[in-house]
Amino acid sequence: MNRERAETHLRLLAEAEMRDALQEAPLVAGRWPADRSDASFGRMARVARALTDVHALEVETAEAILADFATALGARQRSDQGRLMMRYESALRTRASRAQWFVRPGAPGRPGLGSQAPAGPARPGHGGPIRLMPLGLTAWYSHDGLDGELHLLSYSRTVSGARFAIALRMSAGGGLPLPAGLFGVTDDKGAHYSLSFTSCGGPDWTGEIRLHPDPPDHVRWFDLAPPGGPALRVNVNLAAPQDDTCPQVTETGLAPGEHLLNQVAERLLIVAQDFPPDPRPWPGTGHAGPFGGIAAGLGDVVSALEAAGALPPVSPVPGRLAALCASLRVTGHGITAPPARDLPEPWLSLLAHYHRRKPDPAPVWDGFAGAATALPELDGIRLMLLGVHTSEGRTVLHLRASSQDGAGQPLGHDLPLSVWVRDSGGRWHVAEQDSWAHDGGEYALTLRLVPPLARSAAWIELQAAGLSAQVRAKLPLRWGSGHD
Repeated sequence: MNRERAETHLRLLAEAEMRDALQEAPLVAGRWPADRSDASFGRMARVARALTDVHALEVETAEAILADFATALGARQRSDQGRLMMRYESALRTRASRAQWFVRPGAPGRPGLGSQAPAGPARPGHGGPIRLMPLGLTAWYSHDGLDGELHLLSYSRTVSGARFAIALRMSAGGGLPLPAGLFGVTDDKGAHYSLSFTSCGGPDWTGEIRLHPDPPDHVRWFDLAPPGGPALRVNVNLAAPQDDTCPQVTETGLAPGEHLLNQVAERLLIVAQDFPPDPRPWPGTGHAGPFGGIAAGLGDVVSALEAAGALPPVSPVPGRLAALCASLRVTGHGITAPPARDLPEPWLSLLAHYHRRKPDPAPVWDGFAGAATALPELDGIRLMLLGVHTSEGRTVLHLRASSQDGAGQPLGHDLPLSVWVRDSGGRWHVAEQDSWAHDGGEYALTLRLVPPLARSAAWIELQAAGLSAQVRAKLPLRWGSGHD
């Protein structure tokens, strides 16, 4: 990584943009056209964000360059340059926390990339699970004319406490979930627990039920007594992991710029699923259609990453990204590399789904599945899968995330890991961050799978990739009762 070259490249880009824009769009009535200034600043901001994402440029340095550029634009517009800064500076600032994860292994003061968790049970100081158990159970309840089902996806006990990952399905028009105090919980020693409920909302109320106080390490089971329904015994004994469920860690050999561009490709594939192919022009979205905001300026980003040493000149990723854009009919991206023919298998799977080149999988019925595992640390982040839930054609993964030192380093709105799922039918699904909440040094996350997961899947292979390493874990799905 060459920070001097990265800074020089951004400054030269600012000079070239100013010079070219003045030649293409001269002042009109003493002002520079606002749409041209916005486009120029947008181009600068995209490149600056990319360089900060891969840690080739400090956020403060990038902001200073953008501020100088905004001042120059404002002087030529005879207007307040603050309008431009308010529009783009906040977007750059939100990347500051994410940029800390894109660093080379062994960098001073940074966690090693692709490092594995210590052998044996994780200790609370590491933010890892003390107990983790897939469930796939349902408790039925009835109270004050309200009937529903409480689906228990998993039980976990971590540094932030003990909880059940849940999905709560209520009768039509049921409104808000029942108060957690109506549910009674007793362990195998007769100890009683109070509950608190946190929700992510949605068609089914998904979230967590937290147990107070924290149960002891040796608890074997809980009896959950819902109002108006039969008690449910929940076994939380740890089962010995099978050989094929043990996470496997391999190196990726990716440069920081390649990892970043792969995530751009994932975003394009996610957006594509919401906009099926249509030969007609995209109404109201410009010539690039719904992908314009993602693909615009990719050629500039590639050039900047190469100049900073974050992307090898012979990297196949820009060519693959160009081929993906061609398949999605995305124009205006500016990538000069010729389209590649060797697209990754997960990309091809989602493209086939997008273009309907093969029949759709089995119907996506509502359901939930117990599936739980703790992944080794990747880029200083540790993920725990707590369950799978599908409702109204939408599948989400329930996870917990923590930093290497358990201090709850901010993950922000962008999880700096690529997460994919391959199901037992051979189809691939890409995950995008759906919701997150900070909780006692950890993050509660939900990731939406695109396309959704069919209930016919007997197992999934979860693949999470960081900069230098990726981990795969094959997990059986314990599908519980749901509404078909």
